[in-house]
Amino acid sequence: MSPARRRPLVLGNWKMHGLGADLAEIARIDAAAGALGVEAGLMLPAALIERAARQVRGLAIGGQDCHPAVEGAHTGSASAAMLRDAGATITLVGHSETREDGLSVAAKACAAQAAGLSVVICVGESARSADARALVAAQLRASLPPELDWSRAAIAYEPVWCIGGSAVPDAAHLVRVFAMLRAEAGDAPLLYGGAVDGSNAGELLALPEVDGLLVGRASRSAAEFVPVLEAAAG
Repeated sequence: MSPARRRPLVLGNWKMHGLGADLAEIARIDAAAGALGVEAGLMLPAALIERAARQVRGLAIGGQDCHPAVEGAHTGSASAAMLRDAGATITLVGHSETREDGLSVAAKACAAQAAGLSVVICVGESARSADARALVAAQLRASLPPELDWSRAAIAYEPVWCIGGSAVPDAAHLVRVFAMLRAEAGDAPLLYGGAVDGSNAGELLALPEVDGLLVGRASRSAAEFVPVLEAAAG
């Protein structure tokens, strides 16, 4: 990475949360991101994407997963083209709660970009391990389609043992993993996810090679998400 760090990217993943009544909260987050000049987005449940995309001004609206097929007999699934048609501009693939094998994740990433979406490929070890760097490197390599357009891709490192918790890995661990990710992913944005909130966002963004954050539960309300956006703006 060059000495001049890129503008941080902050994405919120709402998971299976959010109803029409929460559009007002999305509007508050959108207004805050605009006022702060932060590059931000929300990865929403499919039922909210179209309504959210119609009302936001600068906030990116994204999906949480997509099927690798364009269409077909895949009950309950959403294709990348469906997400794009609803107003999404980006999607996660490979999140630990939706991850299949590397080939499937790579196929989803390819399908997302073919439909015009940017893609965030998620990786992360399931438990604390001294071999975390090697495990994540192997996972990432298996998840990258050969034809990936890196100009429309980002990598999110989410150690599964931190998701939903209250503690993040120590700085030395993150520095080692992100150095490996930079070697594998070139200049693509690298995000950290797992127990991120306003109290630790600034410290995480100050670490070498961390270009942004993927935020879970703290992204579901402006009161909790705006401090993360402020850390990115600062």
